[in-house]
Amino acid sequence: MTVGYKAVGWNRQKKLYDGVVLAGLLLYLGAFVGAGLALSPKITIETLLIRAFGTGALFLLHVVLMIGPLARLDRRFLPLLYNRRHLGVITFSMGLAHGGFAIVQFHALGNVNPLVSVLTSNPRWDSLAQFPFQPLGLAALGILFLMAATSHDFWLANLTAPTWKRLHLAVYVAYGLVVLHVALGVLQHETHPILAAVLLVGLGVVGGLHLLAALRERRGDRNLAPAGDFVDFCALAEIPEDRAAIRSIGGERVAVFRHQGKLFALSNVCQHQNGPLGEGRVVNGCAVCPWHGYEYRLADGASPPPFTEKVPTFQVRVEDDRVLVDPKPHPAGTELEPARAERASDEADRDDFYIGYQKTAPPALAAWLRRVVVALLVLAVALPILLVSAQGEFADSYFEFGTVKEFEGRLAATPYPVLHVEAGSDSAPHLLVEFGKRGARDELRELDGRRVRASGQLIRRDPLRMIELTAEAPALLDGVTGGGGPSSLGRQTLTGEILDSKCYLGVMKPGRGKPHRACAARCISGGIPPLLVVADGGGDLRHLVISGEQGEPIGSKLVHLVAEPVTVRGEVVTLDGLLYLRAAAADFQRVAGAGESSD
Repeated sequence: MTVGYKAVGWNRQKKLYDGVVLAGLLLYLGAFVGAGLALSPKITIETLLIRAFGTGALFLLHVVLMIGPLARLDRRFLPLLYNRRHLGVITFSMGLAHGGFAIVQFHALGNVNPLVSVLTSNPRWDSLAQFPFQPLGLAALGILFLMAATSHDFWLANLTAPTWKRLHLAVYVAYGLVVLHVALGVLQHETHPILAAVLLVGLGVVGGLHLLAALRERRGDRNLAPAGDFVDFCALAEIPEDRAAIRSIGGERVAVFRHQGKLFALSNVCQHQNGPLGEGRVVNGCAVCPWHGYEYRLADGASPPPFTEKVPTFQVRVEDDRVLVDPKPHPAGTELEPARAERASDEADRDDFYIGYQKTAPPALAAWLRRVVVALLVLAVALPILLVSAQGEFADSYFEFGTVKEFEGRLAATPYPVLHVEAGSDSAPHLLVEFGKRGARDELRELDGRRVRASGQLIRRDPLRMIELTAEAPALLDGVTGGGGPSSLGRQTLTGEILDSKCYLGVMKPGRGKPHRACAARCISGGIPPLLVVADGGGDLRHLVISGEQGEPIGSKLVHLVAEPVTVRGEVVTLDGLLYLRAAAADFQRVAGAGESSD
C-alpha cells in the first residue's frame, strides 16, 4: 500500500477468483433467462433481464456480507475474503445493470427526467404498503457506487484506514435499503410465499452469521483493566507456536505472538484495513495479517522494507507461566526486547494458513475451497430456477415490436384518438399512441371523422387493440364517415385499478401493480389513455377508458392514484365499441386496506 499502485495486481489467485465469479454469474443469468422463457413464455426479455440482474446482485450482496463472519468463524474462508472487494465491485455492476434497465424501462421516454421520475412518480410516503420503493434502491446503488469507486488501496491510503472502514461499513445500510426495496416493491405484486421465504432466509443467514461471529469474538475478547504496571494477559500455554493470543487491555486489543521461544506484543489492528493481526500467524519472522497478508516484524511492529506500515508495540514478560503485558503502548515501530519463553510445539496446523499473494493455496485448503465453489455454482443454477418458478403468470398480451403494419379506417379524436379499423383480422377500434410514454399527437384531432391510412406497431390484449404510430403522418383517404353517438349504461359505482393502457395491453409485463406504478404515472401524464380495470365476481375483467364528465381527457389529474385500488361513481357509456367511464377526478377515491388483483 505504501510503495506503488496498480489498477489490479493480477496474480494467479485473483484470476482464478474472478474467473469463478464470472462463470457463476453467467450460469446464474443463463439459468434465470432460460428458465424464465421455458416456464413463462409470455414474459418479455426486458422483464427477464431486470429480474435476473436484480436478483443476481442481491444474491452476490448476501455472499459479500457472509464472507466476513465466515472467515472469523472458520479460517478456511479467508481466500474468499482476500478478494472480497472484487466481488463487491461486481455486485455493484450487477446492481447498476438492474437499475439501468429499470430506469430505461419504467422512467425513460417520458415527460420528465428519468432520475426525477424515480424520486417523484410515487408520492405515497404516508403509506407502508404503497411506500416508494424505487428511491430506496437508488439510494442503495449510490452507496454501492461509493464503495466500488473507493475500493482501490489508493483511497484506503489517502482516506486512512479508519475513515475508509467507516465508509465501507455503509454496506449494511445499502443491504437494509435493498431488502426494503424488494419487500416494498416486487413482493407487493409477486406474492408467492417462496419469494418472501428466500428473502427471509437470506436475511436470517446474514444476521445469524454476524451474531455468531460477534458472540465468539466477545467470548475471547476479555477486557483486562490495567491494575498497575503490567496486567495478567493469559497463561503461557494458551499461545501456540507462531500464533497469538488476543486480549483487550483498557479498550485496546493486543496480540501476543509466540515465536522460537520468544514472546512479542503488538497492536491487533492491521494498518491496511484494521484487520485482526493476531488471527494471522508468523511467517518468516513476521506477523502476517490473515485478511490481505500485510507483514509486521515482531520486534518493532514495522513492515519490512520497502513497506512503511507500523503498529504500536507493548512490553511483555513471563512470570510463573503467566504472560504479563504493560498496558501502555509504545509508538508504532518501537523495537522492544521480547520475553523469553519455552518454544511450543509447532506440529499442528502448519499448512492451512492462506496468504493471497502467494502463487498457490495450501493443498488441503485448495481441495476444500473447490468443494465450496462447486456448492456455490450449484446454488447459482438452482436459485434462479426456484425464483422464476415462483413468479406469477403473465398476461396473454402482445406487442408486435419491429413489425410495422398499415391500418385503414375512420379516425375519432375524442376523448382520445381512436382508429376504427374497417376490415381484416384487426377490425376493431384501436387506441392510438406515439413512441415512448406519449399519447397520440395533437394534429390527429384535425382528422376527426375522416378516413385515414396509418402505419404502426400493433399492441393487443383481448378485447382491446392499440397502435403505436410511426413518425409518418397518417395519410388522408377519400370520404368522411360518421360514427354513432355515445350510448349510456347509467351511473355505476366501480372498484378497480387505474392503469396506463399502453403497457397494460402488452408493452410491459406485468403492466400493472406497484412495480409498474412509476411507469404508469409517466405514461398517463404523457397522454396515454388511462384505463380502469374492474374484476367482476367471476374474475372476468372489464376495461373502461377514463375521461372527464364531459368526455375530456383527465389522465394527468389521476397519476397519484395509479396502481392502487380505487372506487368511483360515474357514467358508463359505450362509444363505437369501447367502454368509457365519465367521472370527475375528485370522484376517484382510494380503497383503504384493499389488495391488488392478479395480472
